[in-house]
Amino acid sequence: MKKTFTLVLCGLMMGAVAASVVSCTNTNEEPSSAATPAKAVESKGQNYKIAYVLIDTLTSQYQKCKDLEDEFTKKRANAESTINSKGKAFTAQMQEFNRKYQSNQFTQQQFEAEQARLAKLQQDLQDLQTRLSNSLQEEYQKEFQALTDTIQNFTKSYAKEKGYDFILCKSSGIDNVLYANEAYDVTDEVVKALNKRYEKDAPKKDEKKDKK
Repeated sequence: MKKTFTLVLCGLMMGAVAASVVSCTNTNEEPSSAATPAKAVESKGQNYKIAYVLIDTLTSQYQKCKDLEDEFTKKRANAESTINSKGKAFTAQMQEFNRKYQSNQFTQQQFEAEQARLAKLQQDLQDLQTRLSNSLQEEYQKEFQALTDTIQNFTKSYAKEKGYDFILCKSSGIDNVLYANEAYDVTDEVVKALNKRYEKDAPKKDEKKDKK
């Protein structure tokens, strides 16, 4: 999950940066921009204050990311355990069915009835597996989107507070930044601020659990 989150988040952030570049470029252009020399735009671009965040580091150190990953790891394990348990029970019944069939313990009517019952049991098991998988996927997408929104909204407020025009992202999976001076790496500061904010929300979550 962490790898998927990292790749998608970085992609979303780079998309936002690209949109910002277009917006800023359009804002800086005069109405008669067709006659404006390219150097004029470059000159204005040099005044941008830019920083970057290592998304791999953020997702590995931001506690909310780690909690979400742990939560879904447990939920996937529980779902797999449920399916495996029911699958073993079904296998045992199939083996018993085959044993009785081989030893001619069924009448034709009993054979057909048991065969139909096992076919339905197998279909129910497949349906359960599909439901659990879809449910986990939907829940993950919902939580993932909320997490992405949290990081993007925080990054936006952080940029305004620090006076940054752009905050780029660097990742081992998607990296449109070919070179970046480490002096402009604000990852640690962003992670610390995100964790500090997340810690404040943690007691509220515990209170909800107690009420349940």
